[in-house]
Amino acid sequence: MSVLSYFLRRLIVTVPLLFLVTLLGFTITYLIPADPLAMVISERAMANPQIVQAYRERWGLDKPPHERYLTYVSNLLRGDLGESIVTQQSVAADIARYFPATVELAIAATLVAVTFGVPLGILAAVYRERLIDHLARLISLIGVCVPVFWLGLLALALFYYRLQWMPGPGRVNARLELPPTVTGLLTVDSVLAGRMDVLGSALHHLTLPALVLGAYSMSLITRIVRSAMIEVLQQDYIRVARAKGLIERVVILRHALRNAALPAITAIGLSFGNLMAGAVMTETVFAWPGIGRYAVESAAKLDFAPIMGVTLLVAVIYIAINFLVDLSYAVLDPRIRLS
Repeated sequence: MSVLSYFLRRLIVTVPLLFLVTLLGFTITYLIPADPLAMVISERAMANPQIVQAYRERWGLDKPPHERYLTYVSNLLRGDLGESIVTQQSVAADIARYFPATVELAIAATLVAVTFGVPLGILAAVYRERLIDHLARLISLIGVCVPVFWLGLLALALFYYRLQWMPGPGRVNARLELPPTVTGLLTVDSVLAGRMDVLGSALHHLTLPALVLGAYSMSLITRIVRSAMIEVLQQDYIRVARAKGLIERVVILRHALRNAALPAITAIGLSFGNLMAGAVMTETVFAWPGIGRYAVESAAKLDFAPIMGVTLLVAVIYIAINFLVDLSYAVLDPRIRLS
């Protein structure tokens, strides 16, 4: 089977998943025993049946559930994610405004996780049952067990409040004038505009939340790389490579790491998906204007259209990342295309 056939087969499977996500998300929001209008209009207006009925007709809340779902799917096929009751703007416009901040944070956290997690996993496997292996396993255990919100609060209390090494919550110094928006990524836009002062402030503000958010993924990557490397290092071809007189660095990096790359790619890909979808608490703690914080604020106000939009976006991200991981498997290992 060619890579193209493998690609098409995977693509066909992903389409029904998206509709299933929309159905589940719509069902869950419909079953919530609360009235979203109570969050946006006054108590006096809620006591007036005519005003309430007008609002329900305005937002389509007077229709039965199946009609509302079919309308939502019909609009979705045209690229319309609905309109927010709170912001009075389209959900697509809101997501386009908040999404780049989450992408920037997720990319930085992934770089942190890969930069520290992969070398730590390799060293733990090479020096198995030695001091560095025990330290790596301890660090990964702490990273997996410690809640992200607690770690974020602890980091702010220590590095911002006590030591004053890092800036406080936010994306950039409030006194700086922001550069024109081109990509929405503040670090990229500041470079394009030649604003090195904004770039320095953005990187400074990005460091602490990226370290906090990347801690869990780093621990996961460390454990998976360690397990994969231990298994590969016990194979016969590694013994043959060493018997030929190859230096240990070549054996580890060229032979062992290359064959242990598939589990590592899976861990990195899924970790990036988790970071994109699971940055809710980190964005809340650090007042980061991303889709996680946007989803929390929408949920608190029972604004269902943004919740559905963010849910669908997260599903698309997960499916796309899994799709790319599967495709990379097919490219790196031809045996998978034949299965």
